[in-house]
Amino acid sequence: MTPPTTNTKDRIIEAGSSAMSAKSFNGCGLKEILDCAEVPKGSFYHYFKSKEDLGVAVIEESAERHAEFLREHLNDRKNSPLKRVLTMFEQMRNYYVEQGPMRECVIAKLALEVAQLSEPMRLAIKYAYDNWAALIARVLTEAKAAGEISDAQDPEELADFLVNAWEGCTLRMQIDQNTEALDQFMNRVARTLPRL
Repeated sequence: MTPPTTNTKDRIIEAGSSAMSAKSFNGCGLKEILDCAEVPKGSFYHYFKSKEDLGVAVIEESAERHAEFLREHLNDRKNSPLKRVLTMFEQMRNYYVEQGPMRECVIAKLALEVAQLSEPMRLAIKYAYDNWAALIARVLTEAKAAGEISDAQDPEELADFLVNAWEGCTLRMQIDQNTEALDQFMNRVARTLPRL
């Protein structure tokens, strides 16, 4: 028997991501995911050992898409380093304005649900956030060298703070069902980051 194509794996990951975003990891069943992907259950095990293994793949795929988006803005040498960081956050804010405040990030949603239940998924989520902060820290290091932020600032610590603050604001966005928290984040960061 010929194993399913790579496209099948991609369909399973996409269906898993949609189901987990709409419900939760535990709120959607494997049958539901496979029905959506139009994949028989037997084919699932050619690619994944378990639903948890699929959860890791969903996180990794989402993290890579997000990292590509970040690199697109953070590597744009037409702008100064600090401007690149601010533009990246502004573009993320614009995404939620366009898509609506109830559009959830699957990584953040799963972080709240499975971090204490699944060590492989927790580690995949941790890597995603650590990578995001590292990409920002690299550009903040450039900003520091260019005199755009204070020499006293630690770019890695500042990047961690920005990621944590942004994630808190997206959680508040879900609660308030509007993007006001993201607007506050942008206003505060745009005003204070150049002075730090």
